Amino acid sequence: MKKTDGIFFDLGGTLRLEIKDAAFQNAAKRELHAMIRPDADVETFYSQLTTRFSIYKSWAVNTRREVGDALLWGLFLQPELEESWVKQHCHELTYLFRKTKGRRQTVSHGTEVVRELKARGYRLGIISNLIGEDYEVNQWLREERLEDAFETIVLSSVCGLRKPGDAIYRLACDDMGIEPNRCASVADNLDTDIPGAVKAGIGVNVLFHSPEQRHIVPITDANRPDYEIRDFLELLRIFEG
Repeated sequence: MKKTDGIFFDLGGTLRLEIKDAAFQNAAKRELHAMIRPDADVETFYSQLTTRFSIYKSWAVNTRREVGDALLWGLFLQPELEESWVKQHCHELTYLFRKTKGRRQTVSHGTEVVRELKARGYRLGIISNLIGEDYEVNQWLREERLEDAFETIVLSSVCGLRKPGDAIYRLACDDMGIEPNRCASVADNLDTDIPGAVKAGIGVNVLFHSPEQRHIVPITDANRPDYEIRDFLELLRIFEG
């Protein structure tokens, strides 16, 4: 294997999985409704919200850009709301909206593998298209006691760049001070993760066959990974230190 100094992890579908939980999701939906439009019908309100988010998502994918929480709500999801209120509550709103989609759970063996790779001397980072700024991610890191595991956390909603563009990978490499060809990427999406990483010059690409099974597409020369795994423990065999 090529010499690897840094390893970047994707979040959604890789380090963190979305678990469907109707009671959890409905509670978040009701809380979001109570904060924004308590006078409206819950389902009508939520239907409008998801329609607007779909429009935003199409814009983000087509432009390979992402916006922060304040602009997400102030421009796309609820432009009717007063600007100062949106700025005050935007991080909580995004967190609640994500909870309406499912409960997030760290992938099996994820925490122990991250800690072991860190102990082996690898420098670790996160690159993610996750909507929402660092509010949710910081909470997760505290819960898993991984606050010191990652040298850099590059979120598209913070930097404005989005995979499959290669610029977000270059930014992460620059943050760590490591050449792209000395880095590896661990991610689950053949369409958005691997092509951008390859274009950026990332040396090793590992495809995680996520239990979510959201991104089932053919492997081609443009998105072919160097390794494929189905269990995070397999990373300890690939990156022996």
